[in-house]
Amino acid sequence: MNALVVGVSADKPEVQQRFIDKFELTFPMISDTGKSIIDAYGAREVLGVTAKRKTFLIGPDGRIAHVWPKVKVEGHADEVVAMIRKLAQA
Repeated sequence: MNALVVGVSADKPEVQQRFIDKFELTFPMISDTGKSIIDAYGAREVLGVTAKRKTFLIGPDGRIAHVWPKVKVEGHADEVVAMIRKLAQA
């Protein structure tokens, strides 16, 4: 679909690598320990001890095209693909 998936977290690279290995992720992760990317997207919210997961779909123009403020892993990839298709048709 000519889309790039990138994960961002405040974890150190070695922690991210364990996460990538555990879940067999096929996309790169960016370590944002200084939280500059996280803050720029307004994604610094903490629930207990884990960060709140959000998904941002960024269009070819560099603007945020859609935000999923609460991500449930089950079915989420399908939601993202559907939105990419919808925006491509617009």
